[in-house]
Amino acid sequence: MKKLFIVNSRADSIALERFKKEYSKCSEEFPGKSRVIYTEFAGHASEAASKALGEDDLLVIACGGDGTIHEVANALAESKTPMAVIPLGTGNDFTRSVMDENHRSNPEVCLKEIFNDAFSIKDTDLIKVESYDRGGNKIESSSAWCLNVASIGLDTEVQLRAKGKVLAHPNSRLVRSTAYLTSAIGCIFGNRKFHFKFFANRADGKPNESVKSCFTLIAVCNASYYGDGFCPAPHAIIDDGLINCCAIDAVNLPRSLYLLTKYKEGKHENYKEIDTFVTTKLTVEATGSRDLNGNYDGEDFSGHKVTFECFPGAIKLAFYG
Repeated sequence: MKKLFIVNSRADSIALERFKKEYSKCSEEFPGKSRVIYTEFAGHASEAASKALGEDDLLVIACGGDGTIHEVANALAESKTPMAVIPLGTGNDFTRSVMDENHRSNPEVCLKEIFNDAFSIKDTDLIKVESYDRGGNKIESSSAWCLNVASIGLDTEVQLRAKGKVLAHPNSRLVRSTAYLTSAIGCIFGNRKFHFKFFANRADGKPNESVKSCFTLIAVCNASYYGDGFCPAPHAIIDDGLINCCAIDAVNLPRSLYLLTKYKEGKHENYKEIDTFVTTKLTVEATGSRDLNGNYDGEDFSGHKVTFECFPGAIKLAFYG
């Protein structure tokens, strides 16, 4: 099988150098079997993956963080071209759900197995996210496929703050590794109330429409982790045809701080302020004057109403071992 490596040129510098060194060795051992593209601009990963569609016997490898994975997955969704992942980012949250720590920490191990075809390809679910304005018109720029986790509310505010910290200190490994957690603590002291309702055919038989209309956040999950290790859906399975959801009520500051620690660890499911359930489709609609702000796989979106629908087996994903 031929290999196309799409590499985020702004990935973690140490991981990127390790990748380049091992790729040079492997490509010499397997001449003519691979090619590599280093991204040069936003959206380049998606563009490169789209151009590769239709090539016979090709594996596309997204090398970077969750943003790179998101771009490549969106390009390859509902196609016959499979993708693999080599984590070179800071959080690498999606990979927490699909590979062991040895592969997550060592791009050399991933490269060797890819070049030796030591992987299996499985049909994997995607969540289709579609955003609409107040007039019911679809907002294309805020609609996409989600491979990992989408969310609305406080965590989007946290992500925006974390991005700002990383951009302000691009060469600081300490800032990159702590940006989300420090931003989460900071944002909890600000606005924690977001006005929306959600509608879903729940597997637990509870009412389709949420009773409350004010929440801290709602996470819509295909996999388990986001935000540098936060675990909103500890039981998520990426090929079960289901979406795992977690809605957290708007609560006071002391309770928010307590629940944050449980949410981080994935031990939040039995608290009365937290509603967890599975579904195949979810709609979230703003109830106040402010539109919804959210993110899918770390990419921002907005809209008055947003639908999330699971598409079973919508992407072919390579698993190591």
